[in-house]
Amino acid sequence: MYIRSIGFAGFILGLLFKTLHWPGASYILLTSGVLTIVMLARLLFRRPGPLTVQLHYPAMLIGSLIAVITGGSFKIMHWPGANMLLLLGLTICAVWFLIPQPRKAANA
Repeated sequence: MYIRSIGFAGFILGLLFKTLHWPGASYILLTSGVLTIVMLARLLFRRPGPLTVQLHYPAMLIGSLIAVITGGSFKIMHWPGANMLLLLGLTICAVWFLIPQPRKAANA
């Protein structure tokens, strides 16, 4: 089992707790959100292996995902700054998808 799976599962469980207004939801969301952000940041510094996908501008994509996860957590907990984080993260994510990705040269 990967630690990022625990982070994502905790995030979903925290959303369930928050929706049902059960105690401890904020702690679960905050802990799993931080764990997910740490795992996404670790992806930036990993060496490429035989089964990895080559992303261009990975810092831009992972940074925007971190902003979206943080903004979502802030929005759920009614903390200030949530709208700006979500707006910034989703805009950068959309721009990343619009940037043309360089194609690999075909081997002759």
